[in-house]
Amino acid sequence: MNVLLTGCRSYTALDLARRFRDSGWNVFAADSVKFPVCRGSRAVKELFHVPSPREGCREFIAALAAIIRSAGIDLLLPTSEEIFYIAHEREELSRYCRVFCDDFEVLNSLHNKWTFSGLTEGMSARTPETKLLTSAAQLKELGDPSAFAFKPVYSRFASEALLAPSRLPEGFAPSADRPWIAQRYIRGLELCSYHLAVDGEIAAYGSYEPSYRLGQASGYYFKPIHREKIDRFAAELVRKLDFTGHVAFDYIEEKDGTLHVLECNPRATSGLHLAGTAGLMKLFGAGGERLPEVTGEKLSAGGRTSSENPAAIRISPGNPGISVNPRNPGIPAPAEAPPMIGYAMLANPFYHGFNPSGIGRWFNDFRHGRDVLFSRQDPWVPLLHAGSLAETVFDSLRRRIPFKDAATADIEWDGEALN
Repeated sequence: MNVLLTGCRSYTALDLARRFRDSGWNVFAADSVKFPVCRGSRAVKELFHVPSPREGCREFIAALAAIIRSAGIDLLLPTSEEIFYIAHEREELSRYCRVFCDDFEVLNSLHNKWTFSGLTEGMSARTPETKLLTSAAQLKELGDPSAFAFKPVYSRFASEALLAPSRLPEGFAPSADRPWIAQRYIRGLELCSYHLAVDGEIAAYGSYEPSYRLGQASGYYFKPIHREKIDRFAAELVRKLDFTGHVAFDYIEEKDGTLHVLECNPRATSGLHLAGTAGLMKLFGAGGERLPEVTGEKLSAGGRTSSENPAAIRISPGNPGISVNPRNPGIPAPAEAPPMIGYAMLANPFYHGFNPSGIGRWFNDFRHGRDVLFSRQDPWVPLLHAGSLAETVFDSLRRRIPFKDAATADIEWDGEALN
């Protein structure tokens, strides 16, 4: 069986490539950057360079269709924000293979921070009070800006976020063309979760605390945690939408245990590194087997039947494939070691301060961490990843944007019309 992973610049795509390879699949990968992290991986049978979906959606889809036909791809699995372009053209791509993602409209409702806040109404975890801002005049109605977090409706990696600012920047002016949200700012512990679902059922998941972060952006050390409230909320939302695909959430947990969900990322995120392989691969079967077929006629809360399951695969009833703790089957088994991005950890041994206590804490965390890049079966990945970093630095300088924005600038989707 042949799988095509897109967005193979990400560490989650590398993780998936290795797991598919170990499960007997032939792994193909595609990306619009020339030096994605999967480039040096032995898990990938062939790597394809494709046009940027943001700069040419039709050309991107045509390139994928050509790869699918020539390589005999059975399953197309997007991992990053190119998923929006693939979902928009899913009907065309589904003529050639199975496409693992949900409807474009469903993904948009999760990606859009304003519409997502409405989806959590009546659930066990809700977004903090959220207001849509489409004009500068609305800012005066908010009062003290330090009571809110301000974010563009479409954004990622805390890009441009203003967290409890004492005053708003000069010229800050939301508009109908580029709306923002003002979300009640709540202090507490930041937590994250990732879930892989089919037809409203969760098959695999991982939850963590981003213990080390690049400013207020992405984390690079993922301390495993378990919260029943996270499990309950994710199951509720996935069931409500009869959802298929990757879905991830960011939370704030107050000192009294109250859990607030802040936003959603309908793509693969770092929690995937904590998800059990049995759960992830249960959906797709071993490489020599046919993909599991849809069975039965299950109606969801949204009224969609299993015959309309976007991925056309089904979790076996009563066997969700989640890694569990043998002492308590209801609690996911903790990872042997917290996943981490090793070179990012090495770059900042003074994260907790330039003192023996802080350095000792960093050293202990590093010693117990598991690098998501390094594998004895995949020794060239960390070395060749230098090319990925250099390409991102070059794009950052060329586009005159921050490094973290340059990493995904060519695959992002911020609500623009797709034709």
